[in-house]
Amino acid sequence: MGPIEWLEEEFVDVSSSRADLREILELVLGSILLLVAATGLTAVFLGRTEALVVTGVLGAVLAITVLSQAYWAITGREDYRDERDG
Repeated sequence: MGPIEWLEEEFVDVSSSRADLREILELVLGSILLLVAATGLTAVFLGRTEALVVTGVLGAVLAITVLSQAYWAITGREDYRDERDG
């Protein structure tokens, strides 16, 4: 399983039930590692300016995603449980 599939699976797991702090921290750490890897590879292959753009865009997307997952982990998602049970 690649890092993107792992990260996606973790986001779904956290969304589908109440998560504890450890799971949220795993999501944050995975997002940071993905951001660092993407930035580094972009800097090597395309240059520093492009790497800064990738960092900004991907950082914003991951920040919004992690905040959303943290919110749903705290409040819970009844609609996810209904779809899985039904």
